[in-house]
Amino acid sequence: MIPTPRMLVSAGIVGVIVVGGVAVAATASTGRLEFEQQRLLKTVGGTGVSTPTPEPVPSNVVVRELETDPEEVGGYWTPENLEQADPMPIPRVEVTLN
Repeated sequence: MIPTPRMLVSAGIVGVIVVGGVAVAATASTGRLEFEQQRLLKTVGGTGVSTPTPEPVPSNVVVRELETDPEEVGGYWTPENLEQADPMPIPRVEVTLN
C-alpha cells in the first residue's frame, strides 16, 4: 500500500492528538500527586502517625458510620439471595399547586 498525502495528514493529526492526550494526563496526574503530597504532609503529626483531617461534607449529603462489617454484608449477598431480593420502592413526591 502506497501512503497518500491524505493518509499522512491523518496519521499526523492522530499523532498530535495522542501526544496531547498523554501530555494532559501526565500534567493532571502530576498535579494530583502534588495535591495528595501536600495533604499528607498536613496530616502527619509529630508522632509519625498520620491522622487525616476530615474533609467538609456538603449539607445535602447524608453521612453515617457503618454498623456492620462490609465483608459480612458481602458474604450475605449470594446469587441465591440476590435472586430472592425485593427491590426498594421508588420514592414518590407529591406536589399540590394552588
